[in-house]
Amino acid sequence: MEIPTIKISPDASRKLLTDAINEFIRIEKSVTGLAYQQKSNFIRGQISLITAFIGEEWSFKETGQSYFEFLKYLVNKYRLDGVWKINDL
Repeated sequence: MEIPTIKISPDASRKLLTDAINEFIRIEKSVTGLAYQQKSNFIRGQISLITAFIGEEWSFKETGQSYFEFLKYLVNKYRLDGVWKINDL
């Protein structure tokens, strides 16, 4: 059986990415210990999945770009105006 085609509008993609980056920032600023590791890994996985759909991929080895720089790049490139405190990371 084939997997059906999934269509996501640009607005929906932008909202998903904005929400995921905001959650990542919240975790970075307020969660510690084991909960931090679990939540950070989970949200990074979500961000990776969303960015894969739009043809973006973070690779430190290839770009030398930190994860935070990658997120800032996404915010600027896709004009994710709803992302809060990205420059505080």
